[in-house]
Amino acid sequence: MTITHLVLKNFGIPKISSRIIAGLIFGCSWKQWDGERYKLFTLESQDTLSVFTYFGYMLYLFVLALKMDVRMLSRTKRKAYLVALPAFVGPMICGHFVTTLLLPYLDRPSQKKVSLMVSLHCMISLPVIENVLRELNMISSDIGRLGLSAALVGDMLSQLGLVAGNVVRLYQLSAVRGFIYLAGFFIEGFLIWFVFKPATLWMIKRTPKGKLVGGSNIQGVMCLVLLSSAVSVLLSQPAILGPYLLGLIIPDGSPLVISMIERLDFFVSELFLPIFIAMSALQADLSILLVGFKTVFTQFNLVLAFVTFSVKVISSFLGSLYSGLPVHDSLALAFLMSNKGIVELAFITILRGYSVVSDGLLIWLTLVILLVATLVPFVVKYLYNPSIKYAVSQNKNIVNLPKNSELRVLVCVHQEKDTHGLIQLLNLSCPTKQNPLAITVLHPVDLVGRITPVFISHNQDNYGNNPYGHQDESYSENIVLCFNRFERDQNGTVCVECFTTITPHKFMVSEVCRLELQKASSLIILPFHQTWTADGHMDRDDNTIKALNSGVIESASCSVGIFANRGNLGNMMSENDCYSVCVIFLGGSDDREAISYAKRLTKDPRVELTLLRLFAHSTAEDEACNDQNWDKMLDSETLRDFKTNCFGDGRVRYIEAVCEDGTHTVMGLRKMVNDFDLMVVGRRKGLEESSPQTCGLNEWNDFPELGILGDLIVSLDVNFRASVLVIQQSATDI
Repeated sequence: MTITHLVLKNFGIPKISSRIIAGLIFGCSWKQWDGERYKLFTLESQDTLSVFTYFGYMLYLFVLALKMDVRMLSRTKRKAYLVALPAFVGPMICGHFVTTLLLPYLDRPSQKKVSLMVSLHCMISLPVIENVLRELNMISSDIGRLGLSAALVGDMLSQLGLVAGNVVRLYQLSAVRGFIYLAGFFIEGFLIWFVFKPATLWMIKRTPKGKLVGGSNIQGVMCLVLLSSAVSVLLSQPAILGPYLLGLIIPDGSPLVISMIERLDFFVSELFLPIFIAMSALQADLSILLVGFKTVFTQFNLVLAFVTFSVKVISSFLGSLYSGLPVHDSLALAFLMSNKGIVELAFITILRGYSVVSDGLLIWLTLVILLVATLVPFVVKYLYNPSIKYAVSQNKNIVNLPKNSELRVLVCVHQEKDTHGLIQLLNLSCPTKQNPLAITVLHPVDLVGRITPVFISHNQDNYGNNPYGHQDESYSENIVLCFNRFERDQNGTVCVECFTTITPHKFMVSEVCRLELQKASSLIILPFHQTWTADGHMDRDDNTIKALNSGVIESASCSVGIFANRGNLGNMMSENDCYSVCVIFLGGSDDREAISYAKRLTKDPRVELTLLRLFAHSTAEDEACNDQNWDKMLDSETLRDFKTNCFGDGRVRYIEAVCEDGTHTVMGLRKMVNDFDLMVVGRRKGLEESSPQTCGLNEWNDFPELGILGDLIVSLDVNFRASVLVIQQSATDI
């Protein structure tokens, strides 16, 4: 399986397709190789492996159900229902219509299976859609969020449809069997709700908040999983039903759920599931492909598969259009909702065990699943282009902002301790009626213990009535309160919007950039991944935040600032405090952006600002000889404008210092750095070796996202107290 995927992934083939192909290769009768195949996969070993992998699939459904929040069904927006209902109801109606037309051509035993087969072909599966979104890195995109919400609704409808279809099938065989199955289903639900749920809630209450979940609780839950599966079998239900329902009733996001997922998720997804997919495909023998096609029931199912897939695409497309999505997005979402995968493959394997699906039909349905699972990701990736949605102007930065205009800033806050320094930095930006601040606060939280990402808007008018529940709201409560208080204290010169995104770490960069585009921000401020205690020692070193900062600074379409708070700025909260700020200028677009930001700081009467220009003699000679260098001309014009508009009241100084090499720069910074509360520098990526002032320092750069000077200042000394803001002008155009 691994070898197959390593070969096929170069062509963009999804994992599930590679695993199905691997199973088909081993499952096919290759005449002269049959003897070797049966030695490798004896009937006894196949039975043992089937039981082993079926147990793994049961655990997979349990873990999947743990991540699902069925409460979201009542909170899902109207748009998701407009997509999900047509996607399920349309194929169901057309499927039964086709069944009515073709029913006379089927024999009596096949006629009793058609209701169940229609429900199977009309399935909408949340795990299938979640898997393809994750592989396409679209799980946190607009279409990904809507697709997951619609898939949750469709998944619940599909489960009810399958139960109803099976009841009809059994009732046609025997009214008693149909009644027993339906009664067993309700008894199972009763036991799960009134017996198993109280037991799990008791285990959750045994774990104090913030403490690790004990091993006895984990073992207890696993015993409940096995017990619920045994109860399902006793009640004539599929063995997977009990664990699935048990996972649904355990509150998502609880410590018990998080601990269970951490222990089981990788083990189940990377070991059990690939083997289960391959073993399911192993039962499909390609050598009987033509023989299987000759049966009328197989032909009926192929027609049904084509009709339901086509109608599902069309009805989902129309529902998406009606909900207001663009044409390309609607078509991409329609194909996404029509995808097939692991759940459909598991169901046809289970139905084969119940003699509902023959060997000939199994191979054709497996090929249908393989075809759809392979083509849909290509179609969705081709159709969905999120950059088209955001038509943004180039060069979104502070330099190009008109005079006396609003500055839009996106601030990322990871912990409550980040808020004080960030708020004080924003306060120093001197918001006024003529130069207001529009602040967008984003609190990124890792997605653990649930399957669907959540994006929460903390509007002051509805704060406390979050549609996703108080649990999600509590992630950001103190952060939101701090920024709302800052907004109130600024008397209308600051507008604050607070958001929380709960999403996997690897998708947080796209979340930040998406919100930056939506809010047309000119500057993103990110906290540095390291923080320090009051005595200057390391407090936090978070590689996840480091990866986020590096990703945003390379991907954002506006300017980005990384803020390393060493303490002084966050501790000086009085209105009477004076702040000493230094801006270091060597030249280049990033340094010009730093000066443009510093011009706003000079409007605050509490700020004493020093503009320190570092240059070498060779640089001065080059400037005198080459005035036509466009970048040099922009540097000169920026300095001239700063001197003209910011000098005059004694709070702003301009100092020039000669630094012939990196050693002189280091020595100079060591002498002066403790004289300031905040230092503002440009990142100057790509200019390290071209400037004599920083020549040779690149070899010692531990934090590339800070640039040479930012890294140098942060790494100088444990006793160093000045905060650092490293600014990069917008690096990409969309």
